[in-house]
Amino acid sequence: MTPPTETSQSTHLADRLQLLDRLAADRGIVLERDVSLAPLTTLRVGGPADRLATAQTVDDLLAALGVARDAGLAAGVLGKGSDIVVSDRGIRGLVVRNRADDIRIDGMVVRAESGASMAALVKRCTAAGLTGLEFGISIPGSMGGAVWANAGAHGGEMKDIVVSVEAWSGAGPLTIPIEGCAFEYRSSIFKVRGDLTVLAATTHLSRGEPAEISERVAGYQAHRRATQPVADQNAGSVFRNPPGDHAGRLIDAAGLKGIRVGSAAVSTLHANFIVVDRGGRADDVRRLGDHVRTVVADRSGVELEYEIEFVGDWDAAGGWGTPSSDLQGGAA
Repeated sequence: MTPPTETSQSTHLADRLQLLDRLAADRGIVLERDVSLAPLTTLRVGGPADRLATAQTVDDLLAALGVARDAGLAAGVLGKGSDIVVSDRGIRGLVVRNRADDIRIDGMVVRAESGASMAALVKRCTAAGLTGLEFGISIPGSMGGAVWANAGAHGGEMKDIVVSVEAWSGAGPLTIPIEGCAFEYRSSIFKVRGDLTVLAATTHLSRGEPAEISERVAGYQAHRRATQPVADQNAGSVFRNPPGDHAGRLIDAAGLKGIRVGSAAVSTLHANFIVVDRGGRADDVRRLGDHVRTVVADRSGVELEYEIEFVGDWDAAGGWGTPSSDLQGGAA
């Protein structure tokens, strides 16, 4: 069988996009064309999305995911834009900007939609005198992304507080109890499968004294500002910590702090962060990250694994690229 040519693939995509446009118009879904994604991410690099929809509610999110499915196109959900590197060539298909951010508190049970920012959620819980989520103040993403990656900080992880997750499976919405979430270090069933999109999550917290909770939150914020390049363009921790060690220590020990590839550099404040100049390129981030992995492996024998996700139209021949379809699940 003759493999499809680049021209035939482009024609197929164009046909699917035309179908998407027609279906969206019929269903009252507003789509924007060729929207730059760089301003919508914390790293501020990357090219355009073929189509962008904005979901203000979970119903909007379901409608957008459904129309992409019916058009035969990949759909990615973009939360606060941390933890990802969008290809300079952009993302093919549909990207849904998730602004479904309702938060409801009932006693010690908190349900937050996937577009809710972790910072806003922590502040709401602090005011309500609920403890257990203070670590979330150091997670610069959304609830959906935090669940998707089992994000954590200061000794806490999402798996410690999540009771259940509402998700979209492609066939429709479903509720997954924590036993089915397969939470592991910086991973979950939502990240592994790629065909599940987080819609909302329910957590169970404990009662606490608001003043004490607020003090802990303030301490975590101060620590983050002192140890991470929060004032610079970055996507968060670049690599997972290997068992029994820290990626930042290994990178620092390899003498890589401050090393630069084009517009991207290893932070001199924290070696597990890559910072980017204004107007920088995603390709520089990827080349620098791959270089760091190579040097650390050569000098310490440890092969670092990426924690950030490379999404969009990357050259498959270059390795480490993540296809647009794998943006499923609500990026951070």
